[in-house]
Amino acid sequence: MPTEAETRNMKMLTMKMQYKVLLLMVAGGTILLSFGIHQRVLQLHIFRHFCPKAAASDSLVENPVVAKVESSKDVITEYIKHFVPLKDPLQRKVQSNEELIKHIISEIDQLVPKVSFTHMDNTTCVGKSRVSILNPKDRYCTGDNLTLQIDMYDYLGNRKKYGGDFLRARIYSPHLGAGASGKITDFRNGSYLVHLTLFWEGKVKISLLLIHPSEAVVALWRGRNSGFKYVNHRAKFSSPTQSIDTACGYDLHTEEEVCEYMGKKDEYPFYCVKPQQMSCSSLTHVASSFTQHSYLTALEKPLFDRSHIRAEIPHGLPDLVVLKCTNESAPGKEVCKTGMELQFPGGHFYQNIWQPVSCSMKRFTSQDEINGCLRGKSLRLIGDSTLIQWMKYFTETVKTLKDLDLYDEGWQKSLLKVDPDRNIQIRFQKHGDPFVSMAFYSVLENPTIPEQIAQVGGNKHTMIVFTAATHFKPFPLHIFIRRVINIRKAIQELLLRSPNTKVVLKTENTSFQDHNFEKISDFNGYVQYLVMNWMLQGLDIGTVDAWDMTIAMATNNVHPPPNVIENEINLLLTFLC
Repeated sequence: MPTEAETRNMKMLTMKMQYKVLLLMVAGGTILLSFGIHQRVLQLHIFRHFCPKAAASDSLVENPVVAKVESSKDVITEYIKHFVPLKDPLQRKVQSNEELIKHIISEIDQLVPKVSFTHMDNTTCVGKSRVSILNPKDRYCTGDNLTLQIDMYDYLGNRKKYGGDFLRARIYSPHLGAGASGKITDFRNGSYLVHLTLFWEGKVKISLLLIHPSEAVVALWRGRNSGFKYVNHRAKFSSPTQSIDTACGYDLHTEEEVCEYMGKKDEYPFYCVKPQQMSCSSLTHVASSFTQHSYLTALEKPLFDRSHIRAEIPHGLPDLVVLKCTNESAPGKEVCKTGMELQFPGGHFYQNIWQPVSCSMKRFTSQDEINGCLRGKSLRLIGDSTLIQWMKYFTETVKTLKDLDLYDEGWQKSLLKVDPDRNIQIRFQKHGDPFVSMAFYSVLENPTIPEQIAQVGGNKHTMIVFTAATHFKPFPLHIFIRRVINIRKAIQELLLRSPNTKVVLKTENTSFQDHNFEKISDFNGYVQYLVMNWMLQGLDIGTVDAWDMTIAMATNNVHPPPNVIENEINLLLTFLC
């Protein structure tokens, strides 16, 4: 290990190099390349950090991203090979849903590195990562863009030659209740760019996390798409004289006679063992639970120890002091509405209030304001427990809403709140399978999201909100893609018959990774987040981007705290009113 003096000297080591500014931003499969006109000489402070397992070499490796190039054409040739953009699946003409599903999975598969390792020493080590500011300034102003470069190394001090690390970046100011997500570009060679916008004035901290090393991402991607063994299903068949439990699943291996249940609109079939002397139509309830099965190898399992999950990358960068460098007021923005293009990051928190980038969000801070917006409206929430949180928020905030008992059971039961005086109705219903719940629930009242949307006639008084997230994570991705294809078709049909109906997507939340890393990792959720946004682009819907919000505030819980829920609902009501 180097001495304290040597470490201090290394931190002060500078490199002078000429370069043209490259900003590569990726949005929905589109690459935007912009190049600086003038060359500059920068001093890049390279911060070295050491894992306890081994000391790194003292030699500095040439920065692979900031390189001298001769022309814009050379820049494109040099850098495009570092990144394969994920193409918009809707721009590809396909003959069938099956072809579209295969195409989307193939596009994602190209972004997952095809690597293997023989020892943990060959995997990503955050302690030896190098972080540098590509565009340092003597003074930072609100609205400035800050670009960082992260270069990854393994435990032996060897520079990583491939990408695929699952990273997360944010800036935050705890005393201001402020936070914003960062956008990350993977050059697929061990180097990453982090793009941060300095939205607010004050002291700003930087957080860089390695959620999973690339070797774990490879294992997660392979495991998820290897089969259906992460979840067990049980079924209850009932008749006037008996009730029998049997095994069920999407891939049921048995010699016994089975019942096949094919959902509407080309959904994937579900099977149950048929009880003797009972019909397949006597199925009434199902339940499910996680198994102990793992698709990981013995070598891969240590990658999912807690010490390797959500590891902070020690960057050594000081807090930034951001100034308001102009007295000019920000230009006015239109009120947020459905049909706006989704951006990432799409906003930031300041004083615990969400501030969208491209539009203005209204605030509904009192019962009277919420009632004024909801008067004469019918809200249908379709999803999971994160939308039950919304129902609880309405109950606690709007005392005039009354609960109607729908005689359902379990935590996932349907809910209905009404205010007859103001003609307000808010209904929650869980989305159909897959839905992981140890408590039995009725399959007779278990329609999928597209089936529920298809049941809505629609009018200017109606808003539909839906989410599909955590319950899909333990299953192969093709199950999720198939469902999203049908959601898109159902929304298109709804808006054709009733263009005035409002439709809103609530995206995935980030979650607290304390167990079941292999089955419900945020990496699986992030892939679903991308697929959902790609597949629904171009529709006249609103998006409550819970993924962006929960990264910005580092909630790290599938059930975010009340201040995040309040902002989600404020954005929802802005779309409505």
